[in-house]
Amino acid sequence: MEPLAVDDDICILKHETAYTAAAESPVSVCAGDESVASHFALVTAYEDIKKRLRDTERENALLRKRVKQLEDKLFRPETPSEGPHYVNKAFSAYRGIYIEKEDLQMELKKLKKEKSDSERFLTEQLQAKELELLQLRTEMETSQVMKSLNSPQDYWQVEMVNTEMQIHKLQEELERVTLENSRLLEKSTVSEGGNPRHEWTRLGTDK
Repeated sequence: MEPLAVDDDICILKHETAYTAAAESPVSVCAGDESVASHFALVTAYEDIKKRLRDTERENALLRKRVKQLEDKLFRPETPSEGPHYVNKAFSAYRGIYIEKEDLQMELKKLKKEKSDSERFLTEQLQAKELELLQLRTEMETSQVMKSLNSPQDYWQVEMVNTEMQIHKLQEELERVTLENSRLLEKSTVSEGGNPRHEWTRLGTDK
């Protein structure tokens, strides 16, 4: 079995986390893009860990079967000299796979926590955008009332157009972040919904 690139995944996560921490405001456009990219990297790494964990479990099951076969062979009187060699080899391989499986499970647990944190951050960002939009609407309505009393009609119309443009821009940004968050949450839900059977593929022909 080839070594797993766990360090590469961790480097990706650290890199994405560093970008997220550098954001000036949870409601800025740059922070939104970086948090979405970070969340996408977490989901990708999460899927990779689950796949490798399934491969490891399949290999583990095959090793159990192999150990059983070698134990039976060990107690056959016609081949007493071959039994210990193959049993020791199978146990050594099984121990390595078990340790690797434990490491993958720990990393998977860590990724789940980071994914949950990323989803919570996206939700908070959406709420902040909605609050900002509500505040802007309130300010616009207040401004319209005040300027209708104190300002010329032309100036009031120009100011109203500018405010409406700002609201439209915020609405587009809110829709974009909402759509991206929904897509990532749907992908996460689908990826966690699978329940693959544990089949193993290594050392099936090792004798």
